[in-house]
Amino acid sequence: MGPESDGRASLADIVGRVAAGSRTAGELSYAVIREGIITGLLAPGEHLRQEDLAERIGVSRIPVRTALMQLESEGLVSFHPHRGAVVRTLTVEQVREIYRLRELVEVHALRASIARMTSARAARLRELGELLDGPHERGTLHEQRTAFYRELYDAEDNPFAIGIIEDLRNVVNRYLVGRHVAHGLRYHRELARLAARGDVDGAERTLRGYLDEYRRRVIEALADGDGT
Repeated sequence: MGPESDGRASLADIVGRVAAGSRTAGELSYAVIREGIITGLLAPGEHLRQEDLAERIGVSRIPVRTALMQLESEGLVSFHPHRGAVVRTLTVEQVREIYRLRELVEVHALRASIARMTSARAARLRELGELLDGPHERGTLHEQRTAFYRELYDAEDNPFAIGIIEDLRNVVNRYLVGRHVAHGLRYHRELARLAARGDVDGAERTLRGYLDEYRRRVIEALADGDGT
């Protein structure tokens, strides 16, 4: 299924958007490849050819190589002796571990955020939940999802927690792109409603249920061979 049909941007779209800011060749290469991976455009197991990426991004091979090494340290890229760089794949046990960690950190962040909920944040959260569960234009889903969770977890007052949460989510969500799983459950409106009205226990139950379901579906994706 192509980018036009599942809301994903093409690599050219990503380059165009990222290059609009003032960046060095290294920063541009890193930002483009990273977004390509976490949005699923560069699929798990895909061979990352440095020459091809350099040409498509419009830089030399050196900043691409540096970017790939940085992404390796973040767990998104692996280097193999005979294949070079590939988008990292996960084992079932690694997926289970990631979701155990996500549950710990996200439940903590959710409860702390609801305790400090303001009327302005509640209104914004409801708005973002409606937007995220509605139809999407091409290339907007990742940006809208990021905005929703940063508001849900009060990123301004929880910068370290949201950094951990986003890193963990990025590692696994790429297995769901193109399967209409990450968007298909449409639970964001309900989670926003519960959090906005201060229902801590209800919001936590909804969040735990969502994490359980997504863990199951990521493992299904691995079993189907989508990550190989």
